[in-house]
Amino acid sequence: MDFQTDPHICKYMVLLLPDKVRTVLEPTPGKGNLVKALTGFSVTAPKDFWSYRQGLTSTFDAVVMNPPFSPMGTGYRILFSVMELTDVIIAVMPWFTIINSVKRTSVIREYGLKAVTHLPRSAFKGTRVQTCILEMIRGYTGVTSMYFLSD
Repeated sequence: MDFQTDPHICKYMVLLLPDKVRTVLEPTPGKGNLVKALTGFSVTAPKDFWSYRQGLTSTFDAVVMNPPFSPMGTGYRILFSVMELTDVIIAVMPWFTIINSVKRTSVIREYGLKAVTHLPRSAFKGTRVQTCILEMIRGYTGVTSMYFLSD
């Protein structure tokens, strides 16, 4: 099954980007909803992130993504890989990314977790996975804010 990011969620994610951002990587573009929302930015959206990643030497101002959640672990591997490529990450992830693993949560907090936005269960129709948006800024050590996005 294919779970694309709804346009209103895409717009919200773009609003989270700091003003200084110009170059953006969308490592898992799917049908391109996030790419379409990133108008005004220089966007790189490879069809195969892992092949693209092998030869990559440059970094990006930000990564904006909704990686696949299955097979289990795919989204985490992509999230941890893009941490090496940018100082700003805006990512749709399953809730259990931050509540189900002390190690995973530690890595995310050490990177810098600025905010978590709870998405309504209806955000991805046809799935039972509860999702959230992680707003990550490398080196951020302040209080992590919690927001709720409605339908």
